[in-house]
Amino acid sequence: MNKIKGKNILVVGLGETGFDSAVVLFKNGANVRVTERDNNSAIEEKKKKLLSMGIPVEVGGHSIEFFKSVDIVIPSPGVPLNAKPLIWAKSNNIKILSEIEIAYRLSPSKNIIAITGTNGKTTTVSFADAVFEKAGIPHISCGNIGNSFIGEIDSINQDTWVILEVSSFQLEYIEDFKPVIGVILNIADDHLDYYDNFFQYVEAKRKLFKNLGVNDFAVLNYDNMFCREIGDSLNCRKIFFSSKNRINGVFISEGSIIYNQKEIFSIDDFNKSNLLGIHNLENVMAVSAIAEICGINPDIIKKTLIDFRPHAHRMENIGTINGITFIDDSKATNVDAVYRALECFPEKNNIFLILGGKDKGISFEPLNTLIKGRVKMVFLMGEAKHRIKGELAPSGIQMVEVENFDEAVRISIASGKPGDIVLLSPGCSSFDMFKNYAERGDVFKNTVKNLL
Repeated sequence: MNKIKGKNILVVGLGETGFDSAVVLFKNGANVRVTERDNNSAIEEKKKKLLSMGIPVEVGGHSIEFFKSVDIVIPSPGVPLNAKPLIWAKSNNIKILSEIEIAYRLSPSKNIIAITGTNGKTTTVSFADAVFEKAGIPHISCGNIGNSFIGEIDSINQDTWVILEVSSFQLEYIEDFKPVIGVILNIADDHLDYYDNFFQYVEAKRKLFKNLGVNDFAVLNYDNMFCREIGDSLNCRKIFFSSKNRINGVFISEGSIIYNQKEIFSIDDFNKSNLLGIHNLENVMAVSAIAEICGINPDIIKKTLIDFRPHAHRMENIGTINGITFIDDSKATNVDAVYRALECFPEKNNIFLILGGKDKGISFEPLNTLIKGRVKMVFLMGEAKHRIKGELAPSGIQMVEVENFDEAVRISIASGKPGDIVLLSPGCSSFDMFKNYAERGDVFKNTVKNLL
């Protein structure tokens, strides 16, 4: 039943998700208006399209006039918890719902696999998408991966499996949203510039399971203490995966990944793939659990590993200069992601590591032990560089402050030798210098390619 028709709905934010939300809600009979704090050419273009449909839009700030008579507020992902429209909504007891909640209510299919985690979401969703494609199962992947859930509603029918990437921001305001399979890959410090504390962030992730019934599934990382604790509190069916322990779930034994007493794939299969590191092995283990739940033959996992290519800016080898390899891991926007990237390499003291960006308040101290023996020089840039320098001082590693990638790359080439690695794995968001992590990665790539 459409509970949207006739409702006065305020969409906060005019990115892709906000635009899609406004259009779909309007088509479903809601009285929609959109408010956007910022203004640029992309926003103006979306504003023009919405105005042509008869949807009121304000940009460059939030006015109380736009808020009057509103029944529901829908914030776009990433809208701060203290944004004016959310404060007004809470103080006036106005319902706040996320885009995925509205999309769930409108979706003809409730076969939803929702995947979240601090790191690895997009790679896992993409790998699951490739597995379902090879298995010939009707599906669509959407959400925080780039195309919104609500924007894909017209592409979904009753038999479609929806493979959904969800962030903590999107889980913040769910009400009835209920996947049949909920996955948390890992939980580590992140978004402390958004949440008051880490506990609040963990609780947002926990909301993924708030509506799961006894026949639904939770897939969780046994090696992550926060995932394990969440799992202990659930009444649904649980499947853990572990790269370190032999558990009742998906685990490693004698070079094979095992579940239900059968081999899903081997470490050799994984090592021949385009995926690097224990973190990506764990991502594939999570998808193996999903595949088992959905009755997909394990051979499909092996076949997918052969030709799967992860998205750009995720441990992406972009070229070699004078025997020095350059790797773009711009998507590493928190310290745990940097840690996982460094774990991919042996202790050869051959890494030039580029860190820094917008300060999210996450401590870099956990890297001190790991960079000893692996990293020969750290380049620091952006807003967070001074704090990072202080926190990594105990490592004794040489640290150099640079203004741009060109400076870091040229120093690396001049002082490096064949076999060395230049790794962009910033551990910070990009918004102090770039539009997003992708632009940051592209600038790094172009800097390197101009010297090839």
